[in-house]
Amino acid sequence: MLYIGVICRQVRNSDMPEKKKNVWTVICGYLGLSTSVICSWSMFAMDTIGGVFPQTIDNPPIIAAGALLGVYLLFFVGLFTSKKEYDRRLLKRLIILCVVMVCALFFMAAVKLIFCRPRYRLLIQEIPGIEFHPWYLPFADSWSFINEMGIDWNDFRSFPSGHALQSMGLIFSLPSLAEVYGSLKGRKTVLFAAAAVFAIFVCFSRMVMGAHFLSDVSAGSLLAIIAGYVWLRFIRSERMK
Repeated sequence: MLYIGVICRQVRNSDMPEKKKNVWTVICGYLGLSTSVICSWSMFAMDTIGGVFPQTIDNPPIIAAGALLGVYLLFFVGLFTSKKEYDRRLLKRLIILCVVMVCALFFMAAVKLIFCRPRYRLLIQEIPGIEFHPWYLPFADSWSFINEMGIDWNDFRSFPSGHALQSMGLIFSLPSLAEVYGSLKGRKTVLFAAAAVFAIFVCFSRMVMGAHFLSDVSAGSLLAIIAGYVWLRFIRSERMK
């Protein structure tokens, strides 16, 4: 979200025609708003805050408040506090970073729909017909349990872990703050370490909460590493030009 705001700032500072600037500003604003709603909905789902406060699950006012007063504020932080001078290389890198991560998220969502693996917390309920299922074998009967027994569809989205993907993605994206803010220049190692500690905590907590198996977390982490590798390859090829 922060980087979408930075991209918008760079577009406003570029030398492109004013009409194009306005179009891209609207696009960035829309992407930021829609992303914030998705993030807020995810925050108040059963896997996270909703597991502690069930009344927040699919609650439109709470989701809207979380989106506008929480996540979407990062867009304006990036818009108003990032570097003022136009940096074409920075703009290009951040756009590629966002595209790579979005592609990884869409791929993860598609895999979840294909495999429909039951979460660990669902297994311990000892529902007849729902047992441990290997990650490499799709669970074909998921929709029958969803439609006939009213089990939440999200309980069949264990593989791979989206939280692992997004938290591990910070290992590659957070150090980029050093290029956005001059005060963080030379602190990429610290940012990398902070992101790594946070990612490990998130991955471990997902298993403790019964939301994922080790294989789910490992697959999500691997997907983030692949996405990060693609992005770093782009940066390396750009430096060689």
